[in-house]
Amino acid sequence: MRKFLPFTGLLPFFLLCRIHSGYAQANVTSSTGYTVHITIQPVSIIPSSVSCQYGYNYNVKLNYSVTFTGSNIPASLYTLQGTLGCGASSHFYDLPNNGGSGSTMSVSNVWNPNSDCATATPASLLCNTASIQIEGAGITAQTVTFAFPTGGPLAITLADFNAEAVKDKVKITWSTVAEINNDYFSIERSVDGTLWNMLKTIKGSTNSSSLLNYEWFDEKPVSGIAYYRLKQTDLDGKFTYSTTRLVKFTAGDNIFAYPIPNTGNTVNFKGILQPKNIQLILHDVTGVTVYSTSLSSNTVELPDIKPGVYTLSLYNKVSGVTTNLRYVKL
Repeated sequence: MRKFLPFTGLLPFFLLCRIHSGYAQANVTSSTGYTVHITIQPVSIIPSSVSCQYGYNYNVKLNYSVTFTGSNIPASLYTLQGTLGCGASSHFYDLPNNGGSGSTMSVSNVWNPNSDCATATPASLLCNTASIQIEGAGITAQTVTFAFPTGGPLAITLADFNAEAVKDKVKITWSTVAEINNDYFSIERSVDGTLWNMLKTIKGSTNSSSLLNYEWFDEKPVSGIAYYRLKQTDLDGKFTYSTTRLVKFTAGDNIFAYPIPNTGNTVNFKGILQPKNIQLILHDVTGVTVYSTSLSSNTVELPDIKPGVYTLSLYNKVSGVTTNLRYVKL
């Protein structure tokens, strides 16, 4: 299957854009008898750092081929350069005006706020649109735009994908500006960026050429850092992934215990999302552990303890986050 996309700019001469598996090709024919054949393929992400807990800058490596056929072939074009679209970011790259083949790298050094520098690929960062600015003898200055998916024509054109903590939930939103044979979306979550769990599937529109907005809430997020991504599956079973979004969910800001002060031994918690992941440790004012247990629900029965001020430490065994609460026994 091939998809022919609209292009922009003033094109008085013959131009053809084709989308192939993993690369895009544009043929621009001049008024003087020659044709320029341009092939572009994004192959890898070049991050600025191998450690990116708080994000990183990156460029994109591209393979290219620029050849000429026909008559009156010039020694060089006047202009041959372009931009690569990776999601909402844009990367500038240059191509040899006199043709040739090889590899080049973008120079925009775009910032990515996520922590996926070790695993990012052109596909995961949505590097699927490009433009070429070209001008030469017999070729009026113009811009050619096209897309080049990995593995075939894009089933969707994703405008954005976001995940953010909202009160005690994580809000997932995304938008598409085009869908072709799109079956459904899957929302996936990971606590380490490596192992992923599918949380929800949402039906796509199959075919659409208008802006569509989607929304879903993760009502049982994990405390601490979690990663979210969107998987899109075609009607024929093929699938692609979005870029990864990081969410730091500080559940401790929303967890509290009651009743405090407490005259009994039963303590209730509100805001603990997954009690089975929580280890409760009760400390006295000197820091000595008085009691420890694994929670099975949002209610726990403490042993008889002396009146005084204590600390309830709630350790999340999945995220590694500890929430400390003040506890007073009367």
